Amino acid sequence: MGKTGLPKGFNRGKMIFENLIEIPHNTSTYTSYAGGNNSHRESLWSRFNNGVASIGNWFAEKSEDVLGWISLATKAIIVISCIIKVISTWVDDGFWMALLMALGVCIAGVIAWYVAVNAIVIGVNVVMYGFRFLFWNGWTLLIALTLAIGSWAYVAYISPSYDYTPVTETEMYTPTYDKYRCKAAVLNVRIHPNKTSRVLGTLRKGQEVEVIDKENGFAAIEYNGQRGYASLKYLNKVN
Repeated sequence: MGKTGLPKGFNRGKMIFENLIEIPHNTSTYTSYAGGNNSHRESLWSRFNNGVASIGNWFAEKSEDVLGWISLATKAIIVISCIIKVISTWVDDGFWMALLMALGVCIAGVIAWYVAVNAIVIGVNVVMYGFRFLFWNGWTLLIALTLAIGSWAYVAYISPSYDYTPVTETEMYTPTYDKYRCKAAVLNVRIHPNKTSRVLGTLRKGQEVEVIDKENGFAAIEYNGQRGYASLKYLNKVN
């Protein structure tokens, strides 16, 4: 039976990924001369092209260094955090709890380190690989800049925009009614606008009511939550 191959870039001894992507170098040189082939002065485009390619090669060459710097910084952060946690536990809960905490943070720190370093390796490789091809030569850089500017211009000036007009809530209309004051000592409020219908209650002299409607010589009013009728003859309008 054949052995199962490990993923590319996985270090069996360290149990981490080291170099997932082999970032290529641009070994081509771009040479054109200002004033023709007899001139020994490189054209502006050749210098620009080679300058961009050299920046891309720097990203290819320094990917491992950048990975090392970030990994070292991450390790320092994890170690310092663990030490602070142990010291804090010692101060608050004593030596033995601090000893147990030290054991716990060591295990957690190792796990965090392996998770973090693998994520860092993947992230750094992808970023450095992207910059490598962004600066592959002058053309790739100009194309990327053109696409970026074009996308920005489209979003800023060309893409359709929608005017949003906030919808205001419809104001509730509260009708106002004329007020009347009772001038009789006692005034019956009836269920219908006539003198023979059932009496709902009474108004006292000086009591004010709002007249909702007028019908058959009676004023329609709100009385104890229902509509009632009182004779207009005994009501005076309040100015």
